[in-house]
Amino acid sequence: MASFIFIYRAGPDPVPADRVAENREAWRAWNIALQEDYGIRVAGGKLVTSSGVSEYSGDVRGASMVEFESMDAAVEVATRSPNLAFGGSVEVLEEFGTSR
Repeated sequence: MASFIFIYRAGPDPVPADRVAENREAWRAWNIALQEDYGIRVAGGKLVTSSGVSEYSGDVRGASMVEFESMDAAVEVATRSPNLAFGGSVEVLEEFGTSR
């Protein structure tokens, strides 16, 4: 099995207030499907570059470390990520040296 990182990016608009509960339940089900307790959630931070340190203003909202037989299998699962319903995206990255 190969290891992959799913990086979840938010869409341009926040989850509407009347769909927050639905979104939370979708993420709970997603974590169960990926067999992870909680995933990695993020909310802000710092951006460090050779020029200095600034506030992170990007759209990364979390990540998961998962295992699949292939990139195709990982991508197929990522197409069901809850954040896609709200304009978000998922980067599917294979850990270096884990493919067969």
